[in-house]
Amino acid sequence: MKKVIYTILTLMACNFSQAQVKQKMVLDNEFVNPAPENRPRTWMHVMNSNMSKVGLTKDFEAMADAGIGGIILFNVSAYIKDGDEKFNSPEHIDKIGHAAAECERLGLSFGVHNCDGWTSSGGPWVTAEHSMKQIVHREMVVEGGKINLKLPDPTKRGDYYKDVAVIAYPALESEVITSEIKPEVTSSSSDFNIDMVIDGKIDERNWLKVPEKGLSWIQWDFKKPHTVRSFYLNCEKKKENGITKLQMSNDGINFKDVVDFKVLRQGKKEYAIDKHFDAITARYFRFVTDMDFEISEINLTGVYRFNDMLARTSLFMQENHRLPSLDQAPENMIVKKDEIINLTEFVNNNGVLKTKLPNGNWTIMRFGYTITGAVNGPASDEGRGWEVDKMSKASFKTFFDGYVKNVIDVSKPVAPNALQYIEIDSYEVGGQNWTLGYENYFKEHFGYDIMDFLPLYAGRYVENTDTTERVLWDMRNFTSKMMTDNYFDYFTELCHDEGLISYVEPYSFNAAFNELDATKKVDIPMGEFWMRGYFKTETAVSGARIYGKNIVSAEAFTALPKVNWRSHPGQMKLSGDKAWTLGINEFMFHRYAHQANTNVAPGMTMGIWGSHIDRTQTWWDNAGKSWFKYLARGQYMLRKGIPVSDLLVFVGDGTPNSSYKVNSISPKLPDYVNFDCINSDAMINRITVKDHKMVLPNGISYYMLNLKNMKEVKLSTLRKIAELAEKGIIITGDKPEQLGGYNNSLVDKQEFEKLVKLIWSAPNTLKNKPWEEIYNSYNIPKDLVIEDGNDIGYTHRKTENEDIYFFYNPTENEKTFKCTFNVANKIPELWNQLNGEITKVAAFNHNKNGTTITIVKLSSEGSVFVVFRESSNNVTSIQADYALNTPLVQAVLSKENKIEFNISKAGVYNVKLNNGETKTIKVKQISENVDISSNWKVSFPTIKSEQKTFNFSELIDWTTHSNEEIKYFSGTAIYEKSFNINKKVLAKDVKLILDLGKVDIAAKVILNGKDLGVIWKAPYQIDITDAVKKGGNVLKIEITNQWTNRLIGDENYPDLSGYYDSKEMPEWYKNNEPAPLGKRTTFTTYNFFKKGDDLIPAGLVGPIMITFKQYKTIK
Repeated sequence: MKKVIYTILTLMACNFSQAQVKQKMVLDNEFVNPAPENRPRTWMHVMNSNMSKVGLTKDFEAMADAGIGGIILFNVSAYIKDGDEKFNSPEHIDKIGHAAAECERLGLSFGVHNCDGWTSSGGPWVTAEHSMKQIVHREMVVEGGKINLKLPDPTKRGDYYKDVAVIAYPALESEVITSEIKPEVTSSSSDFNIDMVIDGKIDERNWLKVPEKGLSWIQWDFKKPHTVRSFYLNCEKKKENGITKLQMSNDGINFKDVVDFKVLRQGKKEYAIDKHFDAITARYFRFVTDMDFEISEINLTGVYRFNDMLARTSLFMQENHRLPSLDQAPENMIVKKDEIINLTEFVNNNGVLKTKLPNGNWTIMRFGYTITGAVNGPASDEGRGWEVDKMSKASFKTFFDGYVKNVIDVSKPVAPNALQYIEIDSYEVGGQNWTLGYENYFKEHFGYDIMDFLPLYAGRYVENTDTTERVLWDMRNFTSKMMTDNYFDYFTELCHDEGLISYVEPYSFNAAFNELDATKKVDIPMGEFWMRGYFKTETAVSGARIYGKNIVSAEAFTALPKVNWRSHPGQMKLSGDKAWTLGINEFMFHRYAHQANTNVAPGMTMGIWGSHIDRTQTWWDNAGKSWFKYLARGQYMLRKGIPVSDLLVFVGDGTPNSSYKVNSISPKLPDYVNFDCINSDAMINRITVKDHKMVLPNGISYYMLNLKNMKEVKLSTLRKIAELAEKGIIITGDKPEQLGGYNNSLVDKQEFEKLVKLIWSAPNTLKNKPWEEIYNSYNIPKDLVIEDGNDIGYTHRKTENEDIYFFYNPTENEKTFKCTFNVANKIPELWNQLNGEITKVAAFNHNKNGTTITIVKLSSEGSVFVVFRESSNNVTSIQADYALNTPLVQAVLSKENKIEFNISKAGVYNVKLNNGETKTIKVKQISENVDISSNWKVSFPTIKSEQKTFNFSELIDWTTHSNEEIKYFSGTAIYEKSFNINKKVLAKDVKLILDLGKVDIAAKVILNGKDLGVIWKAPYQIDITDAVKKGGNVLKIEITNQWTNRLIGDENYPDLSGYYDSKEMPEWYKNNEPAPLGKRTTFTTYNFFKKGDDLIPAGLVGPIMITFKQYKTIK
């Protein structure tokens, strides 16, 4: 097995058998300079077949130098002009081998996404036979007697269709009425093919375009008043949201709104409207919209069917607890199970049915399966193909061997250590509800035949409402199990067979599977978070914890187009800090665009998508490097020990289900409560009880269990909950209403009633008692309470000898927090991942209840690790409230645990110690601040004009400069100045701080030839004590801004690149030649800006001050 697997297993084992002193030294050293495995990784996108060996080498060398630990290589085709490197061709595979070899040489880890595009698992070598499948049907009403007719063909996508069964049953009243009426269907567009969209098949599509004025519409004229109950539409659409509604009229002129529709995203590009509603009677009906739709089928019918049919049959993702209960169907609208006749044997190969039916009206349904039509994407023509069947191991093996195996075979010999993993990214390709042999697998699992309930796939009630609900519940559970076993689990199995590990984003917004189940076998589950917006991390975090995986990765800093080149590390930090508090401990950047041409900047993009974390970024070598080190330090800390949470939230047995977010828990959780979610498998098989706490095999423990999604429950789950109740576990949340599923015996139901009674009569089973009351009543210690810290999340990890807390300041203002930690008799330490400094706090109180109070001061959007590891026995500390109320005095402990003060204002300070003493500190004088804001020499080395150095008598924003090259400058400018320091202020007990004031966006400070580091977030302050000298000093500050202003400035000049006027990538780009820029200085493959756009602040604005602090030590 690969080296990385041993590393991961080592991290998970957390062997802390070394002596505490030696361990402390290791912890300190590895925090300052984390090992390579702690570095952030990145997705690297080869865009639209633009790939070069020289570009790959340069990219990887830049990554290794900057502090990125590894990559996952993607091929994506979107928004960019096509190059020549065709996906999965021998040339493409050869370049992937080169990439792997370079990663081996440079010490980077390497892997690939499992197909072309970012979703999900498909390719042109996947035949229809091996692709995703769904049940389809056609139906008709006939009179009894001799039957000799050609059955209508169901949908046949991809030239693939297989019959499942032909059945008949006594026609329902609504079916008979609907079959007798043939409405006249028209539309607002003469170009729209009505016949195509009312043929009962979801195959061909055509556009219904919105006119310049008004709405587009499709109209049904039933010639007389007619009752309708259901509406269905299958389509593609372009606009995200808009008007979709049903109108009615009795005169064909005056229409009124009667039903609003929600458009469901069923697949990557497939959308649907699926709505059952109360009966409405009128002659005319209209579907109206303000969106362009490419429609394949539309149906307005009076047939009675159950609501949310797509979701209930696993063709759309709607969480089980959000599915409304089924309406109680009238008896004359229900298909009776024992009246269904299977006619399959009477149908020949041409679909002709010859049989005899009893007198009366009969509904004949022909069921079969076709492919869903889902394809991977966004992919190139050479890499795009059917999505593989998610319920068939044989099909998935064929898919895996078609590309991934090619990559493994070329990479293993040249990169035996670098090649470590394969990934399945974002699942956006929709659901499936059938596969070859599905009916047999179902019967084997549940003990009854799904073929007896086929009308459910047509939205009909079978037997009664309760039976319908129960069988649909089983269907969704089984579909999820089939997908988990044969897709997610089997993918990891194949990776392991090759000595690799798996990365998976185990969630979806349009496929109906249980997310936590999908994390069980995955080696590294992934979440995702977007810049200051969307966070989807809960399934990856909870799944990792309940199944014993130490590393939780996340697609990190994904950004919408408005962020574009404006992004920078200081802007991204806050989103990353939040992700850490949510449990993520590995960032996988979204994204790095492969720069196939090494002569242009900023160069290749991923079209509209960011963040732009590329070697061509202006800030890559300064702010980028420093930020990557910040992330590596944080990730090192967040992989130590095990996480601490008080609450387990059970997500329920109903399918589909996903992990709950904090705002979904009721009553509202206080900020001091951290929780994880758990599924029935982990709860039954991995939870034990010790000391009145639920404990996982990895040592994570929980005080309380909250039950969600409990309308239906499995008997095995209920038995486990009863066991926990009997062992004293605190249980809150929803009470189950019934056993889930169809095939439950009377004995099962009796046991259900008994167990429910046992659980809800247990003294520790509470309904919805406020959490504060529970904590107080059961003496549960609060893990971390931050006074006046509303909505501040935190994370806590615990080793054998350390408690490690992390939290951040979400505001733009400096804040001081009074914190109470659930730790006793240890010194709090502040670990600053910005610079690697470790500071022991001198102001803290120990409480009798085993908690510690200390004061944490955080800058604007600042963050900190608070670590407890060293005993506080015989250590004198300051009262915490003194530190809170005296902000001009900062107190720390020296290595020998003597109290040291940093004081920024002269005065007399009476310091209260926790031993009852009061110490007086006198500071007679502190030097006044020195303003060095004026008269700087500023160089802009990359501008085109001969003069590159300018005198700035005062500091200004570059965008206000009269020189247009400075006004639009992007890159790094160098500020230089000499200043004098009086030797009187350079006493041993004085610290000097350089405060740069306002900076956009990063500053590297060099004083007297000594590199003091890069400041990449506010406040732009740095300690210069060790570099300053008496008399003359030479200060150099390298200031970097973003690409935005230069890109806007270049819009003043014509584009000579030929890129935007070409269908393919220009030859100069493909040949790795410089771009024909003319007066421009930049080239990029996606233009976010236009001439005259607002510039963004840039440069060093100041004021620049040298400030002084004085040290004092209490003896």
